[in-house]
Amino acid sequence: MPSIRAPASKQTATLQVAVKCRPLTDSERRRSRHIIQVIDDKNVVVLDPDLSKDYLELIQNRTKERRYSFDHVYAPGCSNADVYKNISSTIAGVVQGLNATVFAYGSTGSGKTYTMVGTHSDPGLMVLSFRTIFDLVKKDDSKDTFEVSCSYLEVYNEVIYDLLEKSSGHLELREDPEHGIMVAGLRSIKVHSADKILELLNIGNSRRKTESTEANSTSSRSHAVLEITVKRKQKGQYGSQVLRGKLALVDLAGSERASETNNSGQKLRDGANINRSLLALANCINALGKQNKKGLAYVPYRNSKLTRILKDGLSGNSRTVMVATVSPADDQYHHTTNTLKYADRAKEIKTHVHKNIGHLDTHVEDYKRMIDNLQVEVSRLKMELAEKEHQLSVKPTEKAADNELSWLNILSQETGENVQERINLQKALFELEETNKRNRMELQHLDDAIARQQVNDKDSAVLQALTSRRQVILDNIRDNDEAGY
Repeated sequence: MPSIRAPASKQTATLQVAVKCRPLTDSERRRSRHIIQVIDDKNVVVLDPDLSKDYLELIQNRTKERRYSFDHVYAPGCSNADVYKNISSTIAGVVQGLNATVFAYGSTGSGKTYTMVGTHSDPGLMVLSFRTIFDLVKKDDSKDTFEVSCSYLEVYNEVIYDLLEKSSGHLELREDPEHGIMVAGLRSIKVHSADKILELLNIGNSRRKTESTEANSTSSRSHAVLEITVKRKQKGQYGSQVLRGKLALVDLAGSERASETNNSGQKLRDGANINRSLLALANCINALGKQNKKGLAYVPYRNSKLTRILKDGLSGNSRTVMVATVSPADDQYHHTTNTLKYADRAKEIKTHVHKNIGHLDTHVEDYKRMIDNLQVEVSRLKMELAEKEHQLSVKPTEKAADNELSWLNILSQETGENVQERINLQKALFELEETNKRNRMELQHLDDAIARQQVNDKDSAVLQALTSRRQVILDNIRDNDEAGY
């Protein structure tokens, strides 16, 4: 009995963390001190601006400096192109069927949107990324065909909107067994050039919620996610293998203090929702950091729609880059140290990367391979039949010919039945594999639900029902595994 093919091998990747320090603004130069020192391309020092703590250095032999090490550190004079040089290889993997996530993290006014979107003279990581994708597609010398599509959404006050729709309604998150977290009703547009994506990006940004606050004249009030999907069809006899790479480019809204922004009314409520979703993201980063250091830990992805959308980028099938943006002004010391603290913890996060090969297309490929083998066998049998017919034409007696024809008819019938039985057996194996995939997906969801219930109420009836259902699914998986061998 033929064995079911194993899934694509996974590789463990560590989340790549970079820190980008913006220059002081003109107003900050007049009223603020510079508290960040970039030692080299991997180390940064933050100075505590509180002069009342100077006694620590004199009396307790303690330093007020906070030192951090990251994969990359960029001084205020660095451009977005300098940042992109070190992450371009991650972007290039999307054309080969790998997932990638790039997001900027930091407080309001620290330079997140500038880093992700940029300007005409200094394009951001979003623009540089999709230019790279189309350059690679253009230079590809294989006979593969490429299909590139993009979508653009924002999460505003825990509601998802489509930035490529003029009057978008509220969109809902759905969990697909094969593709993971998806946004139902989100528009995906096929594009044929980097300029077209840039046009869509500009349209989406014009619809994005921004406000002027005392901390930032154009503060982003929503989290924006630009997703680019590259479908690569590898040409063969049947053109059956399809690689699907996905690039998620995330521009987060910035955390803020009401005392700094002097917001009130709707702006104040917006700020509270922004802080709540960013706190959920920070809690996920904390839990994932502990998980990789100490073992199993519950990760609260469901506390925010933002964290559910970023789930793959934080712990799933994705090569992920986090760019922590910080301000060097002394009045931003609290925000700067918080950002660097979470960036330091994010270094411990690991993801599991593998190429995305569509399950349906893979099964079609299996069917085609099976048909090829059967066609070879049919050709061989036809040759045997032709040889027997030739032998019959030279036999002297009609009785001998009748006996041979009868034997050939029986052989032909048995061969046909054998071929059909093998086809039915292959189909049954594929159906069994699909059932097991659905069972394992449900088992994962049940484990997550049981973990949440155990935190809240260990003796609840819901926990008992979930546990019973989990046992049923385990029994089904065991029975299916036994049937497959």
